[in-house]
Amino acid sequence: MRPVAKTFIALSAAFMGLTMAQESAAFSLSSASRTAGAGAKQLAFISEKIQTVGPFAHVLFCKANPDDCRATKRTRWGRAPVFLTAKRQEQLRQINMAVNSAITPKNDQIAAGFGDSWALSPKAGDCEDYAITKRHKLISMGWPARAVRLAVTYTASGEGHMVLVVRSNKGDLVLDNRIDAIRMWNKTGLKWKMMQASLDPRKWVGV
Repeated sequence: MRPVAKTFIALSAAFMGLTMAQESAAFSLSSASRTAGAGAKQLAFISEKIQTVGPFAHVLFCKANPDDCRATKRTRWGRAPVFLTAKRQEQLRQINMAVNSAITPKNDQIAAGFGDSWALSPKAGDCEDYAITKRHKLISMGWPARAVRLAVTYTASGEGHMVLVVRSNKGDLVLDNRIDAIRMWNKTGLKWKMMQASLDPRKWVGV
């Protein structure tokens, strides 16, 4: 084989090797980017597990307030998050602050001397009363029931606590009676136990 031909073959092989390496690197970077994006999106939402038994007080609440526990039609939008417009962000902010200031903190379980009792817009109440009142008000303003869900959690000290979770396109946002600021679920410091199912607010799922 002539030296020129050998040189051409060697250069061609080197070029092909460089091209394949660039394509491989590009593919790896693209895959890593997609994986990172998927991971960030997953972290924005609370991971849901199988159906579980919800609070008995919620069963009694639904019996007294059937409209607040009405199951939505099973459509392809059943689990879709709500698009968080500037108007909706302001509604969340106003409702959270208004309800937090309107209800005086009071442990109704101790006051009543027997089981927990949930009430809408009481003058005084505990975390459940704040959460169901916020949910009720948001639904009356046009928010879909699937996107505003009650959740049972534990505080850092181990105390049982209920909050309202709003599933938006920006992630799961938390309305908490202990603070007026609305935070992402994974920035609350809460330990999560269960949450209302999106397709049927009478049912609960572990989280």
